[in-house]
Amino acid sequence: MQAAKVEAFRHSLEGKTKAETDEIAVRYYCAWNDAEIHLKETENASTEMALQYQQMKIERDAALKENEILRKQNQHLTGIQTIQTNELFGRSTEKTEDVLGQVLNGDIPDGDPLSEESPEGKEKPETDEDEKTRRKTRERVKKLLRLLFGGPDQPGQDEQKRRMDLSKLPVQTIFDYDIEELNRKYGEGNWRFAFWSERKTVERVRQTSYVKSVFKPIVSVGLDHQLIRPVWENALIPKSVASPSLLSELMVDWCRMFLPLYRQEMNEERFGFPLSRQRRSSWIGYVVRHYLLQVYLYLCGQLKEYRYQQCDETYWQVVLDERKAGAKSFIWVHRSGELLPGPAIVAYCYEKTRGADHLRNFYAGILQMIYLTCDAYGAYPCFASETGGLMILTGCYMHCRRRFVEAALILKLNNLTDDQIRELPEVKAVALIAEIYIADNALKGLPADMRQKQRQESVLPKVNVFFDFIRTIDLNDPLVSDKLRDAVQYALNQEENLRKFLDDGNIPLDNGATERSVRPVAQFRRNSLFSFTTSGAEVMVVIFTLIETAKANQADPYYYLKYLLEQMPQHLYDRGKESEYMPDLMPWSQRYRSYEADEKEKLVKAQAPPGNEKPRTPRKRDKVVQSA
Repeated sequence: MQAAKVEAFRHSLEGKTKAETDEIAVRYYCAWNDAEIHLKETENASTEMALQYQQMKIERDAALKENEILRKQNQHLTGIQTIQTNELFGRSTEKTEDVLGQVLNGDIPDGDPLSEESPEGKEKPETDEDEKTRRKTRERVKKLLRLLFGGPDQPGQDEQKRRMDLSKLPVQTIFDYDIEELNRKYGEGNWRFAFWSERKTVERVRQTSYVKSVFKPIVSVGLDHQLIRPVWENALIPKSVASPSLLSELMVDWCRMFLPLYRQEMNEERFGFPLSRQRRSSWIGYVVRHYLLQVYLYLCGQLKEYRYQQCDETYWQVVLDERKAGAKSFIWVHRSGELLPGPAIVAYCYEKTRGADHLRNFYAGILQMIYLTCDAYGAYPCFASETGGLMILTGCYMHCRRRFVEAALILKLNNLTDDQIRELPEVKAVALIAEIYIADNALKGLPADMRQKQRQESVLPKVNVFFDFIRTIDLNDPLVSDKLRDAVQYALNQEENLRKFLDDGNIPLDNGATERSVRPVAQFRRNSLFSFTTSGAEVMVVIFTLIETAKANQADPYYYLKYLLEQMPQHLYDRGKESEYMPDLMPWSQRYRSYEADEKEKLVKAQAPPGNEKPRTPRKRDKVVQSA
């Protein structure tokens, strides 16, 4: 067809003059040139559009990637905000039923509860609708527990309300009656005592301080009247009015009731005893360094000989510790295994750092194998790897469970059914760990060998179910939150340590006992905030050790410190003989038990006088004998 057009064009030129032919050629040349220019412009425009398209595609991919990053950051920050709000305003508990209540948004407040922009700056009054919502949440939690555990009897649901335990208080018995009044109301000889109605009240004797003045004679000897002054033996602090009872009260108020020294000073002024905080601090420091430090070192030495131990740490603040302002120090807590029979020891240590150097110093020269229950902090495996197998780490299900609880708390489940909630991996993992706790708690009263055997039968299958379940969770699924991913990875990384309790009946399921021993430090930190010097922190950990060890052995911390301050001055110069007298100074010794019982009996006789005897119904012959 193209050839036909060319032939037709050639025929059209026949008979044309040269001028006409040139004109036609020029016209066609210009048309061709214009077409070529247009084609080039079109090609350039297409190339530019392609480049623009490629740039837009790159920008789109970058925007999608940035959007995914921002989505994950928003999810992460929302989870952190939810968890922090729960820590501040939610229930401080790890019970399964309470966790479910928080997950269902029944206990976590919305928004910022501390916001000052609320109407009129007042809290929203609670209405009947709020109570109905709370009741519905509780009922839904009970239903979920039945779905999760497959039975109506769930842990903590049907627990009876505990009665107030008054068995450790002295009792004053009083029979309140008036014979003349009864005769006047009911007629003489017309009534009798049938039964007695009892009402109990707890009375408080107000704290008091008094001056105890003891005089010893200065003897004049011989005709030359040589004066012989008496020797005051076993003075607690030379030339001081401090007594064991006073210092014990100061230390208990400080490290047991968490009352800072300046508050103690204000409190004592009410009773007419102006004792400055500086003198209190110097007295406490003196008796700790001269007397109580020996007991502390002996307890730490005894603890190192325990085969089963537990450990944890928490931060502390020391103002003058030769470091820059704001540097954190740490309080390490060591204690004997929770399931061990016999005396329990709780030891506190102050360190400037959280590194493994503390473990190296505390366990220096260990010669026996030690099972240490702890969390997954890196200092523990670092030190254990240096002991050549003498230190064996066991895991903590409390830390494992806590991560799944945090993953569940960031969820909003109000729009889901109970069956859908039950199938959520976060909730299911918490329920499976709860089943492990239920099975193991039932074995706590058994001997270690029997507990180990029962664990293999009843607890091991539940542990297998838990780990089999978390392995089925697809961590690459975009719907899996970062919190859940972290919880699963933690559990799988710690699986070996988390299974060790199954092979030894003395290994506890978690490190909860040590965390409960850490709590007094946290409460003390809330009130006192910091220690001013490192020596003050070292004095504090000595007192904490003695108080918490006394509590762990059901001894009264006040009487135990008083007992030590009365006994230790007698052994001030008996260094190197600790093995002879220290066993009698332990809070579990029979000698101390007798001392505490005697002291409490003296207190009862002094402050709670006995009541009267139980009367019998008056008889006529009693009246005749009385008139005669």
